[in-house]
Amino acid sequence: MTRAARPVTYYDTTGLRLRRHGMAISRAGSEWQLDLGDGRGRRVEAPGVEQVPHELARLVRAYSRDLDLVPMPRQAGAGSRIGAETGTARQVALGYLERQVEALARADLAVRLEEPEGVHDLRVAARRIRATLRTFAPVLGGRLAGRFRSALRWLGASVGPARDIEVQRARFFAALEKLPPEVVSDEMRIGAEQVFDAQADEAAAECAVVLDSPRYLQLLNALDVLLVVLREQSAGAQGKRARRPAAKVLPGLVWPVVEETDARVGAMPGGAAAVHAVRKSVKRLRYAVEAAGSALPVDRDQVLKSLRGLQELLGEYQDSVVAQGRLRELVESGEATRAHALVLEAEIRCARQCADAMPAAWREAYRQLAPLRR
Repeated sequence: MTRAARPVTYYDTTGLRLRRHGMAISRAGSEWQLDLGDGRGRRVEAPGVEQVPHELARLVRAYSRDLDLVPMPRQAGAGSRIGAETGTARQVALGYLERQVEALARADLAVRLEEPEGVHDLRVAARRIRATLRTFAPVLGGRLAGRFRSALRWLGASVGPARDIEVQRARFFAALEKLPPEVVSDEMRIGAEQVFDAQADEAAAECAVVLDSPRYLQLLNALDVLLVVLREQSAGAQGKRARRPAAKVLPGLVWPVVEETDARVGAMPGGAAAVHAVRKSVKRLRYAVEAAGSALPVDRDQVLKSLRGLQELLGEYQDSVVAQGRLRELVESGEATRAHALVLEAEIRCARQCADAMPAAWREAYRQLAPLRR
């Protein structure tokens, strides 16, 4: 005798926030299922539970925003909005902004699922949103957009240590592999693992606190409101530049970022702080080129390739500087081994080589971006 299929009940907010993003939470008997719409998911066995289990509700917090998840009829849902790369200056910049807000929510979910690149993707999405609001403020609401920068900076800084420790761990043990085996003891390896494990646990706990905090939820809700306001604002209230074709306006908004970067490269002999300033400008410039898309009179793919290469140099330099700081602390405390000293020497050489290569890499990118100047 065939057993009858258990009835399935779907849960969502009354505004169908999960469905609009291609997700679903369902219940069949005591089995609860989160379907992320891309082949991934999470299953929880919860006998006697009538509400969505906390474990699943927490995973989708960036989408549900703590609204009640209630039984809903199951229907095919539409995907999230994406912006085109053609149209008015407002439409192009807003389309990119919408995609980054969606990327932030996806990265939030990846962090909660403990996926390897989750924290990195969360930081990048926050940076892209902040950079877009700054660079394209004249067509995205000016002072209204500017109010989000400090909150986005707080988010990136708060979750950053979790990613930084991952990078430093991988970097340190990769450096050990290049050393003669006789200078690397098992005791030193075990000690380093213990230190990194403790730091990673602390950073992960702090990251979880941030993502479950009221301040973070307020930021997500505020971004939603901003997008609604920008979408619904009448053409007359948008301002002249916002209504003009993207190709007529966006190059003039991207060029000041090029000039800022060029000035900072010129000041780069000032040391690590000067290089860090260049790194911030290059990131902002890359995101601006991504956002403006085909509205720029440049070979976008080639420009982005050059900027990514420069960004890799700057990132390598920054990671090397951070590693040097950690190693010098060991040296000053008297706990460093010969292996630590050799890794420190290698990191100093690495930073020097990166710094030497940066001006030429920037000159090539600047040449490709020159058509933006009018």
